[in-house]
Amino acid sequence: MNDVISESETNQLSDITEKNSKSQPETDKWLIAMFLKMTPEERLQSNDNAINAVRELKNAFEQRQFRNCKP
Repeated sequence: MNDVISESETNQLSDITEKNSKSQPETDKWLIAMFLKMTPEERLQSNDNAINAVRELKNAFEQRQFRNCKP
């Protein structure tokens, strides 16, 4: 994965963000650029990692709730 964004790309994204920030909700252009530079397999792996992180957080929350409900 090549997650390095050039200075010109950063400047272009900043210009776009500044122009749109007053009229539209802000979009994370850097994040979009990062994902576009990934291969499809890398994007799928990143998605799987995010899903696993959400599952871990959900399980930890449920365990904590269960422990707090014990008499």
